[in-house]
Amino acid sequence: MQFESSWAQDIHFSQLAQTQFFSNPAFAGIQFGPRVLAHYRNEYPNIGSQINSGFNTYFISYDQFLKDYNSGLGAQVIADKFGDNLYSRYCVNINYAYQAKFNEYNALRFGLSANMIHQQLDKSKLVFFDQIDPINGFNQLAASAEDISNSFSQTNFNLSAGIVYFTNYFYAGLSARNLLPRNNFQGIASKQFEDMTISAQVGGVYWLNQDKRIALFPYFLFDRQYDYQKYVGNLLYQYETLNLGLGLRHNSRDIESIIFLAGFNFNKLRISYSYDLNTSGIKSYTGGSHEVGVRILFKGEDNSLYPNEYKNILFCPDFMKN
Repeated sequence: MQFESSWAQDIHFSQLAQTQFFSNPAFAGIQFGPRVLAHYRNEYPNIGSQINSGFNTYFISYDQFLKDYNSGLGAQVIADKFGDNLYSRYCVNINYAYQAKFNEYNALRFGLSANMIHQQLDKSKLVFFDQIDPINGFNQLAASAEDISNSFSQTNFNLSAGIVYFTNYFYAGLSARNLLPRNNFQGIASKQFEDMTISAQVGGVYWLNQDKRIALFPYFLFDRQYDYQKYVGNLLYQYETLNLGLGLRHNSRDIESIIFLAGFNFNKLRISYSYDLNTSGIKSYTGGSHEVGVRILFKGEDNSLYPNEYKNILFCPDFMKN
């Protein structure tokens, strides 16, 4: 069994409002105070027979704005696992963003991220052709003639960069992840930029009443990695502390899933949930995807781009009253 052409795809999320910081390092410190984000995604839970079947992604981050330096700093820790630890990937990212303020309502941010990625593949947990009986199916006790002694494990360092333009009601970002070559499961390095992910992010806010209690928040994400690309859109409706929304994910071939989103804000805490209803040809086997997010804001230095009357309408989005 050969792995020469196999490189791991980038991690992806469905809740765009909660995970902008993952897509683009220029979002580091864009909120008006220090924040902690925690995210969990369970994709395709019906695949496999283990308790932790499917793809499981754990994401936690911290970032804050440093007004005296017009800069944002942040860090992310990500764990990504498939099945019973058949494949696992661990990432630590350190992010820096510089903010160039044009005036009271417009700014441009430049971001850079240094990444350490450790990934491993346990070949002993793979199922090979000679372990499958044509009548009885997979025989767990059957030994395979394939060489499973040389499991894959490696640590790489990489870089990501991004730029974001934003106003009080709109943002547009462009980023590139995996700027350096990575090794595949055979230890063969990809060509320069072959494994790079190009990403575009757009979002905004449209208020439906004068006291800013009801609003629509549209978000759009485009990713392209090698010959794979995806489009993800979210439209969130906010009524005071409650948020409801719909989304769509389209891959290189067809519409992959419809996304249902819900969230609730309590003071500086936001809890969100989304479910991806798979609509592709494998929809009967996946069990969809579940995603849970938590965000906590802390008091700290304000991002001085925003006057007080705009503090609760950051397109990040903030969704909160001060």
